[in-house]
Amino acid sequence: MKTIALLLPVWLLLGTYASWGQSRFSVSINLAPTFSHSNSKSVIPPTNNPAVPIATATEVLIQSHSLGYSVGLMGHYALTTKWSLSTGVWATQTQSSQGKLILNGDAIALSYSNKHPFHYAYRVPIFVNYQSSTNRISPYFSVGSSADFRSTSYAYINGQEIPIKLGKPVAISPLLVGAGVIGQLKRQLTLVVQPMLEYDLQAHPTYTYYHTYQLSLQTQLRYRF
Repeated sequence: MKTIALLLPVWLLLGTYASWGQSRFSVSINLAPTFSHSNSKSVIPPTNNPAVPIATATEVLIQSHSLGYSVGLMGHYALTTKWSLSTGVWATQTQSSQGKLILNGDAIALSYSNKHPFHYAYRVPIFVNYQSSTNRISPYFSVGSSADFRSTSYAYINGQEIPIKLGKPVAISPLLVGAGVIGQLKRQLTLVVQPMLEYDLQAHPTYTYYHTYQLSLQTQLRYRF
């Protein structure tokens, strides 16, 4: 219900704009399965803190991969017959995750299974899109980024599940790049199928290395007014 309540005003707002812009405006329903992978290494130096003494440096490696999905509504504005802008709201969710934590060579298995199917994280993406031709089926390319709103995570402490929030309330996501096809189904209805790569280009100075990316198959059913 929270997702519907958030997405409905966006849909209504875009519909109002569409009535002004006539055929330049379109709206779409988006759905995408996602696969995420991360791999990082950091070194915790020794410390003389009496509360948590660490005699030697600790090498920490974290590896994980996750499966999930995103669903959302987007509005599109055609600048020309080939160039367009897109924005909207995505509700995302991680269904499961597997990985391991390695401390100085000793591995600890990590796993996560979503027990909160109606708790979502929200994103507001913005894209510049380009289709190479005006044919009925055309290659379709997108590049952009998104504002990601902090969601609730869950930690297990002494066997009890504790909700927590980590990071900034709003963070700017890394680069989003997509390449796929757009097909005209009817005069006002089009379908976009677009594999998309999201890669973290931000600096992480406290890590020896930090690699994270997400692959998704963005599918849009788009209606043009």
